[in-house]
Amino acid sequence: MQQGQESMYDINPLKCASAGMFVNLSAVMLKLCAPFLEDLKKLTLIDPNYILHSSRLDFQSLTALHASSEEIAAWVDRGNYSRTESFRQFQQQREQEERRVLRSQGATSSGSNHASDSVISNSILKSSSDERQTRYSFVTECFFMTARILNLGLLRALSEYKSLMHDLSRSKDALATLEAQRGVGAPPQLEQEIANAKTEIDRLSQQRLCYEAQILRDTPLLQQALSFYRLMLILLVNLVGGFKIPLPAECPMEFASMPEHFVDDAMELLLITSRVPRCLDGVVLDVFMNFIIMFMASPLYVKNPYLRAKMVDVLNSWMPEKSKLPAMATLFEGHQLAQEYLVFNLLKLFVDIEFTGSHTQFYDKFNIRHNIAELLEYLWQVPSHHNAWIKVAKIHEKGVYLNFLNFLINDSIFLLDESLNKIPELKTLEAEMANSAEWEQRPPQERQERARLLQQHQNMVRIDMTLANEDVGMLAYTSLIITAPFLLPELVERVANMLNYFLLQLVGPQRKTLTLKDPEKYEFRPKKLLKQIVEIYVHLARGDKEDAFSLAISRDGRSYNDEVFSAAAEVLRKIGEDARLIQEFVDLGAKVKAAADDIMDTEAMLGDIPDEFMDPIQCTLMTDPVILPSSRTTVDRATIQRHLLSDPTDPFNRSHLTPEMLIPDIELKAKIEEFIQSKSLN
Repeated sequence: MQQGQESMYDINPLKCASAGMFVNLSAVMLKLCAPFLEDLKKLTLIDPNYILHSSRLDFQSLTALHASSEEIAAWVDRGNYSRTESFRQFQQQREQEERRVLRSQGATSSGSNHASDSVISNSILKSSSDERQTRYSFVTECFFMTARILNLGLLRALSEYKSLMHDLSRSKDALATLEAQRGVGAPPQLEQEIANAKTEIDRLSQQRLCYEAQILRDTPLLQQALSFYRLMLILLVNLVGGFKIPLPAECPMEFASMPEHFVDDAMELLLITSRVPRCLDGVVLDVFMNFIIMFMASPLYVKNPYLRAKMVDVLNSWMPEKSKLPAMATLFEGHQLAQEYLVFNLLKLFVDIEFTGSHTQFYDKFNIRHNIAELLEYLWQVPSHHNAWIKVAKIHEKGVYLNFLNFLINDSIFLLDESLNKIPELKTLEAEMANSAEWEQRPPQERQERARLLQQHQNMVRIDMTLANEDVGMLAYTSLIITAPFLLPELVERVANMLNYFLLQLVGPQRKTLTLKDPEKYEFRPKKLLKQIVEIYVHLARGDKEDAFSLAISRDGRSYNDEVFSAAAEVLRKIGEDARLIQEFVDLGAKVKAAADDIMDTEAMLGDIPDEFMDPIQCTLMTDPVILPSSRTTVDRATIQRHLLSDPTDPFNRSHLTPEMLIPDIELKAKIEEFIQSKSLN
């Protein structure tokens, strides 16, 4: 039976092994592996070609790290495996091992060495290509069989434990919802539903204790499994040339064809053991850290974006504040690869995770980016990583870092907008339930539905606000030091529009709709949020040497209002914020107002602008027109570059498009400049 197919069959417990039996078998196999787990010299005895040619276990039907089953089959058919460096190294090592064994067995006379050499030569010649494909050393057989058994045994049990804990959490939430409905007018079946929920919680709690007793309290078993996966990752890394970055431009098929669960199981075990007290005591994690840094941002090597995201989950669980282990600070702050590449790879994965290929990718990315954001916030406070971050922002200003900021701003806009728009609905539901006289007169079913709707809205607002606070906070603390990428033509207007919109929401005419009885309950901290938004304004204004930011603020016809700037400054004074921050914000407001007045004067001067000079997307006067090569449409360069940050296609026909493909419309640009000059002379 293949992995994942058991749900398709009715399992007969008399004919199929139980989960407990497979956990015990996992422990036995780890004991058999013990002699070579800590001796890296014996790593050369493990032949990775076993995966492709073993007749004992079927690995080829499993999902591979990157290669498809068709690619693997074609590669095997061409016989490429026999010409790989890894295979030649293995054959050489195996021949040397056989010589050593035969010499030790035949060394009974002075002439035995020559005889044994003859035997060895004959033995090696007899090991024809057919025999080579079916005969493997005990170490190889034991290693890969253990990997398969751990996947079906220990790791499957740990996965079931995680699912059990999720079910238990949901059951407790459901019980809390039911108990909240008690009172006058409660439905007659409510008490029975509460009793059923408690029974289910008791059942799940008993199962949880069984899992914890057999597995999670068996620290030696878990540490042996960690040693096994440490060796597994070393084996995989050796297939790509060892622990070094950058990786080869092309992924070797030896690595690409390895089963995905080898890495997934390693990450899952690391996640579980990070939550088991004292389980990581004495465990050297450098190999795991190296592997994660090398591959978490390498889709050409690890195709599954969720597996790469799981690597971030592991790093997140290792953060010193969460793990409470002193050694973790050294792991993050003193690790050479981490200091050089960790920040860059986290930023790259933040961008890559936008498109996972899953139908749930839009919502999945928020949870993944939440873990990345927590890591980045920690790393920002570590001097070596802080400096690396600044270096990345400078070197990759128009590459990875620009895309990172674009998606960070996209997420901030969506999450804040969603949560702020739901707050009035929350207030309505809370008001309904607060009016007890009217509430008790409603039908029980309606009250139950409204109570569930309230809880649903509460959870959504709390989650969205938590994520939004992280994103806005990151924009605030990074913009203090790094301003140049925010002020690039393709990004500055989006930043200004976002800040203007949320400033209007927080201190504009509709701000009273956002008042809640207990805003902390929903992670909604309007004073802190306002301060962070104003900080971003001020930070960018400090770096705005060419007035691009103030001009972008003034051009926002939807949300900009000089009265809102004044109102925000007044609120900051009332809550006692720093006087210097307030003054810089007031100065920015005055500068923006002057720019807005100039824009109005310019628009009046230009009068009616010919349609050919107008950007077809923004309906504004173009300053740097470019032609899109596929649709032949002319748009403003800044407009299309903003679009390409989120969608690399021509917006008029969806064909592939990159900034390098844009064609400057020199003739039209000259006409626009001539038009402006003629109007200014008049």
